[in-house]
Amino acid sequence: MEVIVIELQRFFIDFDDGLHEILHSGLPHLIGLFWPFFLIELNRYLFVDVYVLCKSFQKQVCEPFPCPTKPPPQVSVIMSVLNEGGTIEASVRSLQEQDYPNIEIIVVDDGSTDHTLDICRKLAAEGAIRLFPMENRQGKSGALTYGCRVARGDYLVFMDSDSSLDRRAIRHILQPFQDENVGAVGGNVGVRNLYTNLLTRLQGFEYLCGITVGRQFRAGMGILGIVSGAFGAFRRSLVERVGWHEPGPGNDSDLTIRIRKMGKQVAFAPKAICLTNAPLTWEKWVRQRLRWNRNIIRNRIRKHRDTFNIYSDHFNVQNIVSFLDTLAFSVGLAGIWLVYMIQLMLFEHHNYIVIFVINLIMFSAAKFLQILIALQVSGRFASDWRLISVIPGMVLYRIIEKIVRIVACVQEIFFRTSYHDPFAPEKVRQQVPLH
Repeated sequence: MEVIVIELQRFFIDFDDGLHEILHSGLPHLIGLFWPFFLIELNRYLFVDVYVLCKSFQKQVCEPFPCPTKPPPQVSVIMSVLNEGGTIEASVRSLQEQDYPNIEIIVVDDGSTDHTLDICRKLAAEGAIRLFPMENRQGKSGALTYGCRVARGDYLVFMDSDSSLDRRAIRHILQPFQDENVGAVGGNVGVRNLYTNLLTRLQGFEYLCGITVGRQFRAGMGILGIVSGAFGAFRRSLVERVGWHEPGPGNDSDLTIRIRKMGKQVAFAPKAICLTNAPLTWEKWVRQRLRWNRNIIRNRIRKHRDTFNIYSDHFNVQNIVSFLDTLAFSVGLAGIWLVYMIQLMLFEHHNYIVIFVINLIMFSAAKFLQILIALQVSGRFASDWRLISVIPGMVLYRIIEKIVRIVACVQEIFFRTSYHDPFAPEKVRQQVPLH
């Protein structure tokens, strides 16, 4: 016990000496020690979040209530389901409660082996849905394409079968289509199982700041590059023109990019609220994030690289900025973090713990400001203020996320792992061209 006390005393003495050395090293050295925070993160938080906060005050005064044309156009909500017996009925019921009067619900069963198909047949017998069971599994992209072909609506809404909607969500997601230049609209996706465990709270924090705030900013700048597969709307005519969903993973970002390449804008509807189930375990979360980040490399660097070609018909400055924004924040920041870690290990290893603690404090303060703004913008302060308690964990969560992104980039750049992703069946993967 005495040895432990002595070691603790020595640790705190060394920590105090290191802290004193850093704090009295001068401003240039401080900026050099903490340059990722001062030069990148702090500016990003202040610019993006404060911009959206100011816009939110304007919208509270000026935004009209969404009012589609009369008679209202038909909307086809398409869901691909695979072993979703525990969630599909709740998703359908949330659609039946919509205040929009002209909705058809299409469910394509992609070879479920649980009781999903029995539930869907019951819903179809009630007239709640149009059910299309696939004889052989086609993967999500194939199932959604089949749903598109049989749909009758002027607008196609894609929704995950483990999601549910606020009762005015469809009306709100249609509102931006009053602008004829808008080809797709993203819904505002949050975490339905928010308070299940620490991991779902962390993801809820991430969704609130990254989607509710981040995507509002990107849509306002005209550079939003993805409409979430959990809840998004498209003009049917445009989806048909670009050839429906293409085989393979990452079909949500791929379809959005193809709509952008047609010269159409991608909007965001912050009041079109969708709640979806987030992964409950770190294992499932890692698999999900590896897939997401591999698809960023696949879609933005390989498949749609013609966006960067000034001689291409698809060359567009906003599309280039959209691609660079995605690559910078999804890949670039992870690379910067890796460089920073190497810098600290090579040149500041004697004060590594002190620097880590200072970074933790600064990033926690920034996250505190970020969540306050997000709660204000979303109007969810009363219900979700408890997310403030996970701020220190959020800083560590971001570190883990950056590690996963680096691994995903290595996998995709050197091994093209997305082309072998079991998320789609083997016969579908064989149809995917190597770009």
